[in-house]
Amino acid sequence: MKRPQIERVALGLIAVFMLPAGLQATLAPKSFFDDFPLGRGWIAHQGDAYNEHLVRDVGALFLALIVATAWTAWRGGPARPVAVAWLVQGVLHLVFHAGHLDGYDTVDKVGLIVSLITVPSLALVALWAGRAEHSAHP
Repeated sequence: MKRPQIERVALGLIAVFMLPAGLQATLAPKSFFDDFPLGRGWIAHQGDAYNEHLVRDVGALFLALIVATAWTAWRGGPARPVAVAWLVQGVLHLVFHAGHLDGYDTVDKVGLIVSLITVPSLALVALWAGRAEHSAHP
């Protein structure tokens, strides 16, 4: 597989991976808060108060970024800004949750960290795959 294809596949995987969270947060915010992911309740476990407006806004932001990501993966275009956006989101999200693992069982700790590593890892793959193209065009 050539680098542009790797870049587009990595972005496509990010879009697919994040789509369920974006849809659930937007369309069923209380369920997202109480049950995400798959009934595990990772968000409610943090002990924060439910805020429908905030959860729907997060879902809408995810969906907006997913649309830009899917568009870039499907049609091509400037992948670097999209990959960097997911890298920033993913690293900051990972850092927060890595510091707040108290009270989770081992399965949830592992699942949480592995799932949170997925997006920044794919973003790094996209950046790596696109580096040759971008170094030729500063």
